[in-house]
Amino acid sequence: MKRIIFALFALVLTSVMVACGPSSLEIKEMSSDCEFNVEIRYVPNDSIAIFMGNALYVATSQLVSGNLYPLSISTRSDIDSRAPTDVVNSDEEFAAYINRRVPGITHFGIIVDENSGNEIGFEKTAAIQMFQNFFDKSYPGSKTVYFESKNGELVNAKKLN
Repeated sequence: MKRIIFALFALVLTSVMVACGPSSLEIKEMSSDCEFNVEIRYVPNDSIAIFMGNALYVATSQLVSGNLYPLSISTRSDIDSRAPTDVVNSDEEFAAYINRRVPGITHFGIIVDENSGNEIGFEKTAAIQMFQNFFDKSYPGSKTVYFESKNGELVNAKKLN
């Protein structure tokens, strides 16, 4: 009898813990609050980040070294257009690059796609920390949210600060 009660209690506790995560609506609200997003995903044979709208799409291969710089970025109006590539070499240059395109931002999103694990040597936590440190240093008082993405859908979110 005690085992049944204990098992029932464990089941209820687990259900409560799972239910305490953000709902899909809360995740969408958190993402809509982000004025600038960095999306990290595995893209075979790609070494250039693409800046479109208010998002920077970064290939995992650019982050394997553990250094954010040099960061090659191509600003595009659509994914198929070709544009010159800029090389950013420091936090100051990167912040200036972002501010020219999306001025006055204070809310950031870091999205890591589930396929990022396909890149050999890619460390998800190190990449998240790298961008979070950049946002904290370059945009004091800013807010950053980490999102997990699966098949193009945001499936989880966590406020980092």
